[in-house]
Amino acid sequence: MTSPPGGKAALGLVIVLASLWSAGAPAGEPAADRSTWSSLVGQTSVGASLRGAYWSSSRDFDGRENLPVAALWMHGRWDPDPAASLYVDGWVRNDDLFIAKETSGKFREGYLDLRLGALDVRLGRQIIAWGRADQINPTDNLTPRDFTLLVPEDADQRSGTTGARAIYRVAGLSLTGVVLPTFEPHVIPLQRPPENSTLRERLPSDPVMQGAFKVEQTGGRVDWSLSYFDGLDLFPDLGIDSLRPTGVDLLLRHHRIRVAGADAAAALGPYTVRGEVAYTFTEHERAGDQIKSPFVFLVLGADRTLPGGLYVNIQYVMRVIAHFQDPFAVGDPTVRRVAIEQASINDQLDEAKHALAVRLSKTWLNETLVTEITSIISPARAEFVLRPKVKYAVTDRLKLTAGADVFRGETPSFFGRLRDTSTAYVEVRWDF
Repeated sequence: MTSPPGGKAALGLVIVLASLWSAGAPAGEPAADRSTWSSLVGQTSVGASLRGAYWSSSRDFDGRENLPVAALWMHGRWDPDPAASLYVDGWVRNDDLFIAKETSGKFREGYLDLRLGALDVRLGRQIIAWGRADQINPTDNLTPRDFTLLVPEDADQRSGTTGARAIYRVAGLSLTGVVLPTFEPHVIPLQRPPENSTLRERLPSDPVMQGAFKVEQTGGRVDWSLSYFDGLDLFPDLGIDSLRPTGVDLLLRHHRIRVAGADAAAALGPYTVRGEVAYTFTEHERAGDQIKSPFVFLVLGADRTLPGGLYVNIQYVMRVIAHFQDPFAVGDPTVRRVAIEQASINDQLDEAKHALAVRLSKTWLNETLVTEITSIISPARAEFVLRPKVKYAVTDRLKLTAGADVFRGETPSFFGRLRDTSTAYVEVRWDF
């Protein structure tokens, strides 16, 4: 529910990235300073993309349609020393052109990298994405995504959290430790509350105590990792804060979770086999405490490129709820409606859920045209998501993307809840 920062963040982002950009374009400097500028230019790299798009509707339950979108994405890197780097990345955008209040900006990342032999340290605002399964990752619980952001690529929904990460390589293993003293949640589409009711989100005050650890091996016959996370849930729990004669006050809270996970990937002939599993411990203790139940989340799959260049990725997805709370069994009608919505948001309507995820893609015209279709289907509640996408590189710098997100399913269901966020889009992107 938390929205990206607006005008001040946008201005700050432009100032920081423009200062990096200016390092690559000095003008009229004294001769004595030219060597300094030359050195700085050689150490600095800056990139950007200007994007214009049309979206048939927003990805939130706000009723907005026919949205012209403009965005500037920028990133910069400074390498003053082989052992140190600075990186910054962010965007400024307007999700409804000519309406000033729709302008927003975000620092996605801004961090210092230190390379100290076998030890790599990253300090600052950073994206940490874990997991080897394709796009569905049970162990990916550290940094947030904005599921309402109008971008064609899922990776662009991600943003960082301020913290520290250290990776130490020893005996063929990578040992990763993460400390996150700040917290930012996912931004998810949420239905507006009924008339005379309210909805607000309660976020913990920084600093918070969050940590993660991972042991990983890569480069062998099997790549694998074991991980553990102790921190706050990026997804909210929806509950009732207070009941009034004329309405209800709803509250989104982020409780502490502990996630033990593992993943692995291996090549078997022309196939790549992947698996990822996690058990999430929650603070749920009793029925009706308005906290999601603990659960097992499993993804198993394989992919290969067939003769003719068709890439096929198929995954089985399973979610099993421990201490299952049946939201339909709640007696009070008001409490039951909230419990069903809470279970829909967190995919806990049923004690066990099975789904099939399929991704097909193929390149054409000397790899300048990419067609792709992704789908997740769960038969129990007749729910699915269908996401076709076409990408065409007109030149190395100019790219076109068109696609759609289609959500369907019973009411209630995880994907059925998102029916009104279905959308289609076209984007033009110029990289420079």
